[in-house]
Amino acid sequence: MHLNLLGSGGAVSFPRPCCECKLCEKARKQGPPYTRTGPSLYCYDEAVLFDTPDEICYQLEREKIKKVDHIFYTHWHPDHTQGARLVEHKHFGYMREPKRKPTNIYIPDRAYLDFEKFVPQLFYWQKQYDIKIHKIKDRKSVRIGKVSVTPINFFRSDRERFAYLIEEGDKRVMYAPCSVFEAKIDRFWKDLDVLIMELGWFGNTKALRAKGRYPVYQDHISFEENIELVKLLKPRKTILTHIEGTRHITLEEVTKAVAPYKKLNVSPAIDGMHIRI
Repeated sequence: MHLNLLGSGGAVSFPRPCCECKLCEKARKQGPPYTRTGPSLYCYDEAVLFDTPDEICYQLEREKIKKVDHIFYTHWHPDHTQGARLVEHKHFGYMREPKRKPTNIYIPDRAYLDFEKFVPQLFYWQKQYDIKIHKIKDRKSVRIGKVSVTPINFFRSDRERFAYLIEEGDKRVMYAPCSVFEAKIDRFWKDLDVLIMELGWFGNTKALRAKGRYPVYQDHISFEENIELVKLLKPRKTILTHIEGTRHITLEEVTKAVAPYKKLNVSPAIDGMHIRI
């Protein structure tokens, strides 16, 4: 299996647009791997894409990826869907241009109403172009060639959020880029070769959550909780992604945070990171 972590950022890219702080200016000067774009993952084996952040067209061009046949969505938030116009770019053509292969879009059935409300352009484009939107069921695999993709509902009480288990042969990768807090952990999370999961917020979990100052402390997982989850699941490798630009988290900061967990094989995500299993 060959994957590419196209974007390692979170709700806001880094450097943050229009921000003139020292960290953003430093990131602009240094460039990759210090800069981060929106969260997305690509599977070369069957041209499968997970989420379409604002920068998805740039990400695909940067990595010289010329084929996207299938798109799976984790949830409707703009940092995961705002680049959905990719499908219009792909299928908008002129009379003499060869017809392109259809694009299949997969949305978990429990998130379908969210997409109809917040990402209506997908349904408009389905009427205009060779695009097919599929409803998929939680923990029911979708077979695409030699790759199997299974939506994994977190079963949160306050929102619909999904991860995807990507399998090829005996290789297993879980892509859980956002809102893992209080996710239901079951057999689908076990025996993973790679776990790709959000970084989480830094700080003393108990103390910051008790203060109740910011919503993110109440409804998002912390870095400390992430490490405990890694210890529980024991994946062979963990990559921490969805690194927030709003908090100006630098590559050095993330690298320092994961350093004590070398034995757990935890590493920070970087835009364009290739994962071969």
